[in-house]
Amino acid sequence: MSESPASPRASRLSKPGWLDGRLLLGVLLVLVSVVVGARTLSAADQSSLVWATTTDIALGSQLSAADVAPVRVRLYDNVDRYLDATGPAPVGYVVRRGLGAGELLPDDALVMPEDEAFRLVTVPVEAGHFPPDLADEQEVDVWISPPRPGGGGAGAASAGTAAGQGTDPDAPLELSGAQEVLTRVAVASGPPAEAFRSGSTTSPVVLRVRKVDVGRLVSAMSLGRIDLVRVPRNAEVNVPRGTADSS
Repeated sequence: MSESPASPRASRLSKPGWLDGRLLLGVLLVLVSVVVGARTLSAADQSSLVWATTTDIALGSQLSAADVAPVRVRLYDNVDRYLDATGPAPVGYVVRRGLGAGELLPDDALVMPEDEAFRLVTVPVEAGHFPPDLADEQEVDVWISPPRPGGGGAGAASAGTAAGQGTDPDAPLELSGAQEVLTRVAVASGPPAEAFRSGSTTSPVVLRVRKVDVGRLVSAMSLGRIDLVRVPRNAEVNVPRGTADSS
């Protein structure tokens, strides 16, 4: 009898090594996907970190750390108009105009204290011609009205003009009707409470006024009756706001 042939040895799968071409190709594909995905997400994020106000800030106020906070917004082509929040907070700077709570902080709204000179002017205002709840750091528009017919007064004999700059530097203050003198002026000190208790007909209100506007305001006080009109907190400001980034 002939012997039966021997069975062939079973082949076993060998473990892949680190130098296996398919393994290296797979790892390379994963790394490329991660890098491409990160670059795509970075390019899609057009938001910027800028400073925004946390409260209403009146003209001439000096900023503190609590007045501003960093926010991330999409500003598109307006990014250069606002203060970058990757740097230090603008503590100690003075605002050149009133700012509302939540408003982005424009570069041109801030000056160093020595760059913008403000003066405190005390204005005697008759009862009933200013808001009863007028308080410090609120903003008001200043108006002048002509004296009542036959009532005399400091400016009754002459129309007169006021020097200085205000809402319209070229427009004289004429006593032919009510006229706006200054806009968005900050109240440094509101009417004292004792003025109401004493029954006085006038109350002193201290306004924070730019140096160039002092002459116009003082002249207005000599020409007629002063009215203070409160500027509401939600008064619109002609400065574009960014789009909040909700991501």
